[in-house]
Amino acid sequence: MANDMHRQGAQAEHWRLCLMPMSAPSLADSMLGGTVSVDSEGALTVHTGVMYGPVDVSVELIERGPIKPAEHWDDVVELSAQATNDEPVKLIGLFSDCVRSSEPAVGSPKLESGRVYRVRVHTYGRDESASDELIDPDHRARDHILLQLWLAPAHAPAVIRMTSSKAVDDDDNSELFTQTRVAFHGLGDPETEALRAHNLRNAGE
Repeated sequence: MANDMHRQGAQAEHWRLCLMPMSAPSLADSMLGGTVSVDSEGALTVHTGVMYGPVDVSVELIERGPIKPAEHWDDVVELSAQATNDEPVKLIGLFSDCVRSSEPAVGSPKLESGRVYRVRVHTYGRDESASDELIDPDHRARDHILLQLWLAPAHAPAVIRMTSSKAVDDDDNSELFTQTRVAFHGLGDPETEALRAHNLRNAGE
């Protein structure tokens, strides 16, 4: 299996992006270094600095575990997760509907349903991009995420690096991020939040 790197743009919604098509039910209701949260159903979300706005994403499927991450990454965590479908890896907004979430991530590495992957999540720029405003989708992304995935037996998650203030803050408030997408503790009405996200996505069309 040759390394397969793919870059994609994503739109954060309420400081998070859903990692699909993956699940980690054994880590339910947990927070990993203020960077990845797992809800009560095992769904995974990656945290951003920007509330609603663009994020630069790179995805790499590799043959074996990587070496120490480069120094420019502020926050790095690693976990085991299972592919839930034979689909490409993608990060989508927290409130994206089912139709949007089923759109293919053209060129992104495709996972094998039922297989267990080790996932290393790197982020930088969260402190620089920190905002509770709606950032235009065409604006230059300040949040950067690298996902590295490889086949490996499941084992305990690890927080490799946690240096951004945003990661520390999210980790300290983990109870706000580890519930299901149906009932969001600490957020506004889910339908209102979904509408706001929808309007932001349409602003770039």
